[in-house]
Amino acid sequence: MFLEEGATILGLIQGVLVMLNKRSNWIFYILQMLFLIAFSLINHLYGDVVNNSIYLVMGVIGFILWNRSKESKITTCSLKERIIYLVVMLFGTIGVSLILKNTDDPLPLLDAFTTVSSLIATYYMMKKKLDTWVIWFFNDIFYAIEYFILPDQALYLFALNVIWTLMAVGSFYNWKKIMKEGK
Repeated sequence: MFLEEGATILGLIQGVLVMLNKRSNWIFYILQMLFLIAFSLINHLYGDVVNNSIYLVMGVIGFILWNRSKESKITTCSLKERIIYLVVMLFGTIGVSLILKNTDDPLPLLDAFTTVSSLIATYYMMKKKLDTWVIWFFNDIFYAIEYFILPDQALYLFALNVIWTLMAVGSFYNWKKIMKEGK
């Protein structure tokens, strides 16, 4: 329970900091991933261990990139980038769901979509692309659904994703404002 609650609190802090475009969000992101890795190990969720380990590395990279002047400005994805991430999301979801169908995963398609879209959203968050918040918005809605309909509901994580859905909207508008100001 401590690890789930700790990850939730760290995720909330990180969410507020990233919405405010603060580099320190990555510190809380990294700490949250460490909590989630420990939680997943204890609960024998080895796929989540791998997934959260990737996020841990992405958190370190994000922390480094947000200190560089070239990556410090918020921009939008080009049409080509949007097509690419939508195609990757579609085929990645299909591919991962086919793998997960061969396991005891109770929600393979939903789990595949949230996994793939989270990786894409985190990548674009590292690159300070406004599009990340559109991806996170849909991702968080589907994560909330996933955690709610799991046989053993993960209510803290459900609540966190409901809050993150709202924060994605706030983050989108705040980042858009910052982008227009040229910061």
